This record gives sequence, structure tokens and C-alpha cells, in this order.
Amino acid sequence: MAVAKAKASQEPVGSKVQIKDLLAHMDPMIYLAGTADNTSEMLAYVADMDPAFHKLEIVKGLRKELRSRLGRAIEDRAVDYLEQHKGKMRADNPVDVLVEKIGEEEIYKNFINDIEESVRTTVQGISEHFDDEIVTGMFSHEEDELAYNASPNGSNESSLNSSLNQSGLLFLHPAQYNSIAQGLLTKKDSHAWNESLNILVSVTPGEPVMQECWPDLKKGLRDCLLEVSHEVFGKALKVHCKLLTSQVQNAVKEAYLNLLEAVAGFYMSKKHLSKIPLKGEAVNLKPCENIIRILKIIVDFQEELPLLWIRYPERYVDDMVDSTFNVLSLYLGKKDSTLMNVLDMLSIVDSNIFWFRRWVHGQWGRNKTFSALKSNSVILLYLVSYCIQYLEKCPETIDGVKSVSLSSSMVSYLRFIQNFKLIMAIISYSDGRKLFPVNVPSRDELVTVQKILQIFIKASCNSKMAKEITMEISNQLQKYCSRDEVRCWILCDAGAVETLLREVICLEDIPEKKNSKEEDGTKISPMLLKPVLSIFQSILSTQVGQRYILLGRKRKASSKSGLLTVTKRQACEVMDLIHFVLKSETANVHLKKKAISVCCSLLSSPVGIHMCLEHPLIENVIGHLQKNGSKLPKRLLQGEDLLKMEEVLRLSDSQSFPLLIAILSTYKGISLLESEGILSLVLKQVLPHMAKNGKINQKILSCVCTSSEGSSVMGELGILLPYWEIICLATAGEEPGHQPQKEEDKEETLMAALAPLLSVTGTYYGAKLLFSEEGLLSHVSHYLFSLDKTQEELHRLALYILGSATSSLDSMVGLQTSTNYQEHLLAQQSLFSVDDGNTVIIDEKSIIRNHILVKSYLLGGSGERILPPLFIDSNSSIMPQLFSSYPPPRNYIPEKPIRSMHKRQNEVWRFLSDTRHGLHDIGWLNHCRKAVRSVLVAGEDLKNWLVMDIIERSARSLLTSAEELLPGSPLSDKPNTPLVLSSPASSPCSDTVQIPLPEYSEPQRMSENLPTVSDAHLAAVELILRYGSELQLLTGSGGFKEGLLDVLSYTQTKILCSQSERCDWFVMVMFLIAGGNVERCRNVLSHISRVLVGGVLWPCFSDSLSTTHELMPGEVTFSGIIHHAQLVLSIEIPMLFSVIQANNSCVWNILGEWIRCLYLGVLPWMEVCHYVMMVLLQGPDYAVYFVVAFLRHLQKIIIKYTGHHKCLTVLQTSAITGWRIGEHLNFMEGLSRRHRRTVLPALTSPFYKLRHEYTPRQL
Repeated sequence: MAVAKAKASQEPVGSKVQIKDLLAHMDPMIYLAGTADNTSEMLAYVADMDPAFHKLEIVKGLRKELRSRLGRAIEDRAVDYLEQHKGKMRADNPVDVLVEKIGEEEIYKNFINDIEESVRTTVQGISEHFDDEIVTGMFSHEEDELAYNASPNGSNESSLNSSLNQSGLLFLHPAQYNSIAQGLLTKKDSHAWNESLNILVSVTPGEPVMQECWPDLKKGLRDCLLEVSHEVFGKALKVHCKLLTSQVQNAVKEAYLNLLEAVAGFYMSKKHLSKIPLKGEAVNLKPCENIIRILKIIVDFQEELPLLWIRYPERYVDDMVDSTFNVLSLYLGKKDSTLMNVLDMLSIVDSNIFWFRRWVHGQWGRNKTFSALKSNSVILLYLVSYCIQYLEKCPETIDGVKSVSLSSSMVSYLRFIQNFKLIMAIISYSDGRKLFPVNVPSRDELVTVQKILQIFIKASCNSKMAKEITMEISNQLQKYCSRDEVRCWILCDAGAVETLLREVICLEDIPEKKNSKEEDGTKISPMLLKPVLSIFQSILSTQVGQRYILLGRKRKASSKSGLLTVTKRQACEVMDLIHFVLKSETANVHLKKKAISVCCSLLSSPVGIHMCLEHPLIENVIGHLQKNGSKLPKRLLQGEDLLKMEEVLRLSDSQSFPLLIAILSTYKGISLLESEGILSLVLKQVLPHMAKNGKINQKILSCVCTSSEGSSVMGELGILLPYWEIICLATAGEEPGHQPQKEEDKEETLMAALAPLLSVTGTYYGAKLLFSEEGLLSHVSHYLFSLDKTQEELHRLALYILGSATSSLDSMVGLQTSTNYQEHLLAQQSLFSVDDGNTVIIDEKSIIRNHILVKSYLLGGSGERILPPLFIDSNSSIMPQLFSSYPPPRNYIPEKPIRSMHKRQNEVWRFLSDTRHGLHDIGWLNHCRKAVRSVLVAGEDLKNWLVMDIIERSARSLLTSAEELLPGSPLSDKPNTPLVLSSPASSPCSDTVQIPLPEYSEPQRMSENLPTVSDAHLAAVELILRYGSELQLLTGSGGFKEGLLDVLSYTQTKILCSQSERCDWFVMVMFLIAGGNVERCRNVLSHISRVLVGGVLWPCFSDSLSTTHELMPGEVTFSGIIHHAQLVLSIEIPMLFSVIQANNSCVWNILGEWIRCLYLGVLPWMEVCHYVMMVLLQGPDYAVYFVVAFLRHLQKIIIKYTGHHKCLTVLQTSAITGWRIGEHLNFMEGLSRRHRRTVLPALTSPFYKLRHEYTPRQL
């Protein structure tokens, strides 16, 4: 070897030895590429990446020749360069300069030409004698003689011994491949076949396919696969496996096709038919071992093919796909065939058809597969026919595997599973569904997708069928429709819900036999109900499935009849089934868990809450909790209700948690639990469990905080403290567990921990809890109000919390009363002021403080105040003027537009003038609605005094209708007496309008009762009077504060049944609408308190009815208006509803607080008046439609911040612009036409549930 290397080093550049050495080194790359055309690119790659490149003989020769021929010239150029630059290096690279100059010289060009000529001559010589070079000596040592004239050796063994390369592979002459092919075709000697197969195993992978004799080789290999000899069969299969794993694409294709032809060969030759098992009999795996092994190789390759076929020529893929389905269709059309076909045999190898699922996963492969399946339609016909026949037989048992044989029942089961899964995979895609319907000879009608699904659904709940079959069908149906809207609709359209309910409905009619030895009535077959509940669970995981079960079959999103024509039959039947399971003695834990999961899915939508919350199941759950909690029901149960409560639910606390969480996640559920007196009990059970598992979400917190009792329980349990501790750890750069935290994760952790606290402050009770001793007052106030903490990060986060809390008017005045935050924030602004306090240093914290100070001092909507931003806007070059003392600068109050002096009498004014002497009843109210509508749609604003006149007359008109009265209020029968109302001086009308007004006794002024007004009310009075004065709504000699306090005291002592801790914003709004007229305000409030619409429009009044009606405080707002707004929105604009739900429903809390304050501070004053007037005129349900229309107006903002922590804050702190009720009247009227007959009765029904006979206090 050393001598050979020495001789090679003495060879001239480009010699045969050096070229062979280079080819041997690059052989793997050429082999992978399949060609040597890109040799230059390969050489460049090897030179850069291969550390052994410098050891090649040709590289060594080139270096040596360069030194000998160009060394002197290079030295001369280097000397000239140094002399020219006086021995100093310049900025440019001297090597590049020298190389460029050398390359221009004639000596270099001659060197290159000589090398090219030498390499060309050598390569030409090798090419002319390529076959002999490869066979005899390409990789031999240099001392071996090269015999170009030697003919190929006829002996395979000698060739094998002389041609081994360094990889252990053979390079054969084409004549040798011809000899092997002839031997495989003609010789039937096992020894000769083994010799030939040994050589084919050892040759370079893919090389046999490139030979001209490949067709003969392929046929010979196929004959070997059909041989009885295990040795021959094994080596032939090994040759195919080696071809399948090669990098040569044609070799892979040819090997795969040859294996398919070999499988077909078992069916085409009578000699080999005996190896095919018979249908309907047990299968002995030993005789059919060969075909099973071939099919196993085919299946394994089929599973991997989709990963590679995009690299193959398209015609190769077409050949492989078409050949696959051609082979699968063999023997499928023969009715009298007793042999198992290829599909049947394939089921023994792979009944789960993983290969087919991979083939149809991508669109490209799906097109190829379904095109081939369409060409071989007999396959789908066989699949459908076999599944129908198998299920009609209703097999009850399936025998197992015995040693090396499969029982007939097991084979039939495997065949069914494969065919069933193939069908489910086909109908999972639209292209596959287009292959239906199928004309099955045994059936009178065509089998459609819906029909085959119906058959499968019926089989899934067939108690007589083997449990393995029912469970497999159930699992596949679950996967089919789970979280896929289109597939779920296909399954529902096939009658899945109706079929499942029909199959199990008989269970609900079986009475439970108590005190009897026969327990057949209470026994449940889990194997029957589990598939049913599992399918329901998957259906309800989609919105389509929920809508189908709750709203009915083929129902459009916004039907003209709304929910009126929707029957509760399907939803109630599902709830009955769940109820039956939970009452059963024999239902296991897993079955109950699945039943509860289905129930939770039903209750997860507003429609489900609307339909299912009053089901006996929920009543039984409440009774179960009351019994376990040693609490009596709040209301006495009698008759049928008592019997329902006596029904025992066999449900543990842990099993009931998911159901209770689903109920707690809805406003209606919170109200129900609170009315039954078990809200505290449920929260004390559920919240610690959720906190332990870290699963308390914002949705639960936001719903619980709408209740005073719920907030108190949260304070007792210390639910909020862990969130603050996480915030403290995050600001310190640590994770929970005191692990160091990455800086990029810090802000995300802070916002994630802050989001639940912000959602809590979205409600009055939540903000009150957070800023109480039971909440976080001691923690937050330390960083919020201390002057020495203003530069800390926790001070900024505390300001965010305060900014969110002060977005509700009730929370704003309540916190000012309890914490006096305005003075603290002004002091902090003064601390960072310069120029004698006239300028405040601008930073993120001062911007937040400024926002809170302006928002809590100035009231108004868009165009009435300029609300500074809560966040620093990097795109804005103009920063708001900061201040450190009240009142704020006038910059925050926009200039009012100059009113036109043109006297214009709109339609409302003319209507009021024309009807001043008429009867004011429901007929008058209908005409008033039309007049007001025409004005609002035209975009005109109504004057304040006109709004008051409309409200006053409308309230009087409502009293004439018994249907509009609050239960217990007498019908108004007092005679009308004229009242002269003069338009204000600012009005363009100077005429006098006489309006009939009921006679009332002069109410006594309540100045002596001023102490009944709370401090929060006093703060609210200051705010509302400042607002009215700024808008010039209060005209006269003064005394407005005393008058407003008198009205508040009057309502608390004469109208409200109980005092509320929350501010009565409705009374204050009515005082401003009345222009400060105390008597008119009292009269209107007295009228409104006697009608149903007053209970919806006046939140404090409806809260006070909790002592006389079965109402809870806040129930009308959240369980009434907000719940029904969710209901209507989910039907009308489901996409927007889904987006809001993705924000954990905290948006609804904000809307609830806006409703309680009649959108004061959210909308401009005239829009607030329009809201009050519209609800009073059109009916209580228009409060719901207003919310839906308002959300549609805010749709862009909500969608923009979906899933972002700023979504809640943006809605709370940004000015709402562009809203005009006239632009949305048509939309609201459409909602009314579709949903009034559902929403209005449900919204007003609580007012008809009296605890005792109710008489209004003012009467």
C-alpha cells in the first residue's frame, strides 16, 4: 500500500490513478444525485466541507505542480508589491492583488491548459473502456495490470470476489445481469436461485433496475416470491426491500409495483390459489405466511410514501396509486368467489388503515387517491355492502386469536373494522363524499352518506351487538365530528341525535322499583349508554351541534320566528337521559362523568341556559346540595316539585364540580343559586377546589363578582391574594416557587396575573371587594397612595387596577368615599410638578393618574369631555396637559357647537301639540312611537324638554293598560286635567302646550330626611350636577343640589321598598331631563315605578323589589338584560359572540355596569335620553336589543383586541364614538320582530312572582 501511494504521488497531474481516486471519494455523492452532470458543484462542496479533501492524490499533485511551475513567478510578484508599497501593508488584501496579477500572466494560462488536457485525456480513456474498468480494476491497487481487452467473467462467484468496493457492494457488467435474469427465469434450482439472489442483494441498490434486462429480472424476482422455499422467498423479499429503501426513485417505484403484481399473482395462478384463505372460515396464518409478509412490506411502505412522494415524478406517483387500487379491486366483483380478496387479506395485516389516512391527509395526495378510487368504484361498493351485511347479522361475540390461527368471527370483525374505517375516512372529505351514493344490490334505494351514517349510528347503540363493535363505531363517530363544524352537521343531518335518543328513550320510561328485589328498572348497561353519551359529547363540542340540539334541525341563524317556534324536546330528552344516569344505582363513575360533561356542554351556551336551567335535573342538583349542606330550600315545594326533590341523585361532590362550575359561569346560574340560598355553599366547595388545581379563570370570577354574596365569599376564601403575590414575584424577576424568571417573560406574567384582578374590578361588588380589608386594600393601597412608592413597578400596576375600578360610576364614587383617591393622586402629581406646580413631568405613571383624575371629575360621552389616554401613545406627538389640582384645565372640555337660531318644529313637537287635548292611552303611545322613530332615523336630536314631555306622557299612557302595570299596581282611572308646560327660553318654540297630567297630592319636601342619602350618593350628586351645569341642562335660580337630594330621599322613603348601597343614577338622569324641576321628576318617577318597564329601566327600583318579589339584587340587569343579550347575540351574530366569549366574558360585566348607570359617561347626553325614551316607548325588551346593537357598533374594537389583555381596559377607558341610536333602529326593530315573544316574557316573568301581596309604597 505504501508503494502504491508513493507511485501515485509521482504521477503527473490528471493521471488515471488520481482520477480514480477522486471518483472513489465522490462515489456516494454521485450515487445520491443519480448523475455526474453537476460534478463542478460537487467538487466545490467537497472542497469546502470535506476535511479529507486535501489528502486526495489529485489535490496533492496540483499543489506540487503549482509550487514547481508558479512558485518563482509568485515570489517575483510579491517582491514587486513590497517594493511598490515600501514594505507596508495597505487596506486592500495583498493576496487578492497577487492572485489577480498571476492569473493574467501567460505562465498561469499555460498551466491551466496543460491540466485540462491531461484530465480530458484520462477521462476519455476511462470512458472508452468503462465496463472493463468497473469490472476488473477500478478500485484495485496500482500494481495490478489493467486488462481492457478481458471479457466479462461468466462466473458470478469470481465476479463477486474480484469486484467488492470499499462499501461492500458489487458492480456488475450488464452481461452478468443478463446471466442472472436468465437463471431466474429458466433454472428452477433452489441453489441457483439462491446464488443469483445473493448477488442481487449485494449489488449497488437501484442498479438492477437500470439494466435492459430489468423486465426479466422483475419477472424472475416475482416468481421467487411465489415459491414455496422459505429461503428463496426471504431473499427475494429482501431484494425488494433493498430496492424500496434505495435513493433511486425508479427503483422504488418498480419494486413496489412488482410486490403488488406478486400479490395479484397469488390470485391469477391456480397453483397458488390454495394459499388464499376461504371466506367465513378460520384463517391459519401458516399457509398464507408469504402473502401476509408481502402485504406487511407493502403497508409499511404505503405509510411512508406520503413523506416522499412530493419528490417523485408525478407519473411515478400516479402509477403507484393506480396500481394499488387496481390490486385492491381484484376479486371484488365476483359474487361466487369463496376466497378472501386482497382487501380482506389486508385487514389481517392493518385493519386501522393508517396508510390510507396518510394518503388523503394532504390535498395533493387526496386528489390522487380519490381519483383512483373513483376509477375503481367497485371498492367503495364492496366496503358499503360488507358493512351493511355484517351489521345486519348483529354478531354478539367475537372469538380471540388461537396460536397461529384467527377465528372466523375475528376475521369478519377485522374485515368490518377495516371497511368501516375506510368509509369514515372517505366521507371525512368533500371529495370523498362526492363518490356517494352507492347502488348496493341488496337494498332497494341508493346508499347515501346520510344513510350509511344512520346505519352506523343505530349499530353504536345496539345492546345486542358485541361491545367491541359498538365501542369502535362510537369512537370513530366521535372522531369524525369532534370540533369539526362541517362533519358535525353531516352527522346531525343524518339523524344522529334523533336516532340516539330514540334508541335509549325507553330507559327513561322504566320506573325505578324501590323496596323490591327486582332491580331491572334501575340497572343500566354502561356499554349501551357510554357510546351514546360519547357521541353527544363530540356533537356538542361544536357550535353547529349545540345549535342543532338546542334550536332544531336545519335552522338558520336568524329565523323570522326567533326562538318562539323552537321546541325543547331534543334538549330536554338529552337532559332526561343525563338525569336518568345520575339517578341510577348501577351507573359507574366514568359514565356519570361523561353524562355531566354532556350537560356542561349544553349549559355552555346562552340558548342552553335558557332552555335547560329549569330542567328537573338542575332542581335535583340544587336539592342535593341543600340536603348535603343542611339547608332548607328558600321556597316551599309542593306537589310535583316535592316529588322531584325526593328523587335521589347519586352524585359525589367531586363529580358535581364540573356541573357547578358550568352553572357558576353564567349570570343566570349565579342568580339561581343565590335565590335558592346555596350560592355561598357552592362557592366554598368549588372555588378552593379550582384554586388548588389552578383552574380559576376570569369567566368564573367575573360572574361571581356580580353578586354581593359571591364577592363576600371570595373575600372570605382569599381568592385574590395569590394573584397579587404572583404580581409581586414577577416584578421581582421571579416565578412562583422563587425561580429566576427571564426578562422577556416578565411582562407576560404580569399581565396574566393582572387580568383576573382587572376582570374583578369590572363590577361594583368586585371593585368593592378588591379595595376592602378582605381583599387587597392593605397590599394595593401601600403601593398606590404612598408617596415614596411612586417610582416602583407595583405602583404602576396598582394604578392600572384603580383605573379599571373607576370605569364604573358606582365604583368611582364609592372608592372616592372610602379611599379618597383623588386627593392622593393629586398629591402625587404635585410631587412631580415643576414651574411652581404648573407643569407635571410626563411619564407612564403620571399619564395613568391624569386619566383617573379627569375621568372621576368630568362626566360625559364623546364630544362632551376629552378623556386622556390610559396608555402612552407612541404615535401621538401631542400629550395631554397634566395638572395637580382641581378643577382640570378647560382643555379637557371641548368647545360646544354654535346652535342654529333657525326655529324648526320637528314631527315630535307637532305631534305633542296636536294631541294635547286628546286621550293619552296605548293608542296615543303607538302614534308617539312612530313620530319619535321618524325624528331619530332622520338623525335629529330631541330637545331636553321634549324628551321630558314624551317620558311624562308615555308613563301616564302605560298606566292605562293592565298588561303594562307592575303586578299589584292599580289601573289608573283618574281624570285628565290640563297642565300648561312652556318650552324653555332656549327653545325655538314660544307657544304654550297644554298636557293632561294626573292629579297628585303635593309630596312633602324631604329636607329633614337628608341623612338617609349616603356619602356615595352625595359624591354622585356633585358629579351629576357638575355634568348638568356644563351641558346647561339646569336652568333657573339654583337650589338644584337640595332639589336632587329631596328627590333621592323621596324615592328612598316613598317608592323604593328597600335602600340600596348603590347610587340611583336613574333618578339623577330623570332630574336632569326634568331640568331640575323637582315636582315633575317626582311625578314621573311615581308613574314609572308602577309599570313593568320601570323594573327594567330603573335598576335600583328592581333591586328594592327583592323584599316583595322573588328577585335578587342585580338579577334584572345580569340575569335579565345581559343574559338575553347573550342569547340574541349568539343567534344573530355568532362570530361576535364567540369573540366576546374568547375574552372570558368580562365584556358583559362592563355592559352590566353601563346599563345600571344608563350609559352615563359612555354615551353623549342626548343618546342617554334616547335610550331612556326608547325603552319606555318600545318596551322593556328594547334594553336587550340596545345592548346587541351597541356590541355590533363596538365589533371592530372587540375583534381587534381579541385574546389581548388590553381588551377589557380599552373598553373601560376609551371614548365610544360614532354611536347614534337612529342608525340602529332598523336593526333593533328586526330583533324585536324575531325575539320579542321569547325575550319579553322571560325578562318580565320575575316581576310576576310575588312573595306576598305587593302594594307600591307611594300608594
